[in-house]
Amino acid sequence: MAVDLSSLSTALATIFDDRVHSQFNRSVPLLQMLPYEAGRSQNITWDVERGDGQQSSSTISDGTDVSTYNNDTIVPAVLQWGTYSEAFAITGKALSAAMGTGNPAELASLLALKMDRAITRLTQNIGKDIYSGSGSNSIIGMTVSGGALKATGTYAGVDRSSVTEWAGNELLNGGVARALSVQLMRDARRTIYVASGMAPDLIVCDPTQHEAYGQLLASNRRYNQDVFVRGQKITLDGGYGALDFDGIPVLADKNAPAGQMLFLNTRELKMRQLVDVVASAGLPGEQGRGGMVRLHGTAEEQLGQAMTSLSARINALAVTGDSFKIQLVLYPQLQCTRPNACAILGDLQ
Repeated sequence: MAVDLSSLSTALATIFDDRVHSQFNRSVPLLQMLPYEAGRSQNITWDVERGDGQQSSSTISDGTDVSTYNNDTIVPAVLQWGTYSEAFAITGKALSAAMGTGNPAELASLLALKMDRAITRLTQNIGKDIYSGSGSNSIIGMTVSGGALKATGTYAGVDRSSVTEWAGNELLNGGVARALSVQLMRDARRTIYVASGMAPDLIVCDPTQHEAYGQLLASNRRYNQDVFVRGQKITLDGGYGALDFDGIPVLADKNAPAGQMLFLNTRELKMRQLVDVVASAGLPGEQGRGGMVRLHGTAEEQLGQAMTSLSARINALAVTGDSFKIQLVLYPQLQCTRPNACAILGDLQ
C-alpha cells in the first residue's frame, strides 16, 4: 500500500508561518498628528483671558475726563491628569512552550509579542478617549458633554454660560441629519475665524464622512502626498494621497464620532503627559527598572507606522506562582487652550 500524506500527518511536525497575523484594527491617526508637551505639575493649569471689558465705543468728547475703565479679566483653567493602565501575564510554561520547534518565530519571543499587543490595546483606548473620554480618571473627550469643542457646559473648570468666549463652535441642524456640502464646511471655517481670528489646520472625521467628502469633490478632488500641519510637513504612507479642503488636510479616523466633522487648530490642541518620576528617577524595586516604551497603534493606510509621542512605564509586577505579570501605565490628558479656534460640524448623514 502506498504511503500517502494522510497516513503520515499525525507523525509530522507542523511548521507555521514565521509571523502571527493580527486581524484587528487599532489605528490612531489623530493621536499621531497632535502635538505633544510634557507636564510636571499636579494638574494642567493655564490662564484664560476673557473679553468682557470691551466697550462698544472708544470715542469720547473733546476734553472730557476719563470716567470708564475697562479690563480683560483673567480666569484659571484646570485639567486633571488621567490614569491609563494595560496589563498582561504569562506563565513560565507558556514562555518555554512558545519556543518549541515549528511554532511561529514571533512566538519564540512571546514576551515581546504580548508586550506589543498590550501597547496597541492601550494606545487604541487613548485614541478613542480623545473623542469620547468621560474625564473620570480618563481624558476629557472633545465631543462629550462639557468637552473641549462643545458650545455649552463647563470645560477645565470654566463655565461657558459666564465666559462665552470659552465656547466651542457647534454647527448643528437640530438633530436632523443633512448631507455634507462644501458650503457647510466653509461655514465651519468662517465661524472659527469670526470667533477666534484663527483658521483650522486639520479636519478629522469618521470614514463615512471622509468618503462622502471625496465623492462630493468628484473631478475636483485633490490628493496630496505631503500635508502641512503647524507649518510642519508630514509625508503620508507610500501611495496614499490625502484629501484636501482649501489647503487643510482631511483625515479619516475610525474612532471619530459618526455624523460629524471636527475642524481642529493643532496650535491650540495638544496631548499632554505627566512626566513619570518613577522611571526618570530610577527608584528602587522592580517598578523602577522597567523603563519606558513608546505607544503605537497598528499600521494604517494614511500615516503608516502609527507611532505616537506618548510613552508608558513598564511595571514588572510581583511574581506570584509560575506567572510573570507586566503592567503599562501613564498619565495623559488632552488640552485645548482655545476652544473657539475649533468647531464641530454635526448632524451629517
